[in-house]
Order: sequence, then structure tokens, then C-alpha cells
Amino acid sequence: MAKKLGDLLQRSIRSAGIDKEVNAAIVCTAFDRLLEEKYPRLHGQAQAKFVKNGTLTIAVISSVVAQEIKLREMDILDFLQGKFGEQMVQRLRFQV
Repeated sequence: MAKKLGDLLQRSIRSAGIDKEVNAAIVCTAFDRLLEEKYPRLHGQAQAKFVKNGTLTIAVISSVVAQEIKLREMDILDFLQGKFGEQMVQRLRFQV
């Protein structure tokens, strides 16, 4: 019986105990793509770094960029929570 590659991959990730890390990396990629597609002016000025305890940490080039993203925080969280669930990302944090 043939199994789907995606199912096998998910099972392997889970059994290796790295599912949280893989999901966090996927969240970071989704954030970066969201900036690129919806907020192109901010793309290249901010990059998602990691997710820890429900907080997505974002490296920004200046406090002005952090403030711009903060103004869009609810929209960003709605997108990420809709895609990954409310528990995965609950807040944003910035590193200047």
C-alpha cells in the first residue's frame, strides 16, 4: 500500500522530536512571505528569527520599522493564527 510522502515526512518529524522546531521555521517563512506580498515596503527591512513560547521574534533594521509592523500586528497575528492556530503565535517581539 502506497503512503503519501507528506504523511511519512510528518511522522518522521514527530518521531524525531523536532516538530516544534520545524513548525517554528514554517511560521518564520510565512511571516517573511506575508511581508513580501502584503507589505512590500517593509520586506527586506525585517526578518522573522524564531518562535519561542508563542512569541515570534522579528529582527528589524530600526525602531521605525518595528513601529510600522506593530501598527499591523493584529492583521499579522490574524493571518498567522488562521494558518497555524492561536497557540503557535500569540505576540510579536522586535530586535533592533
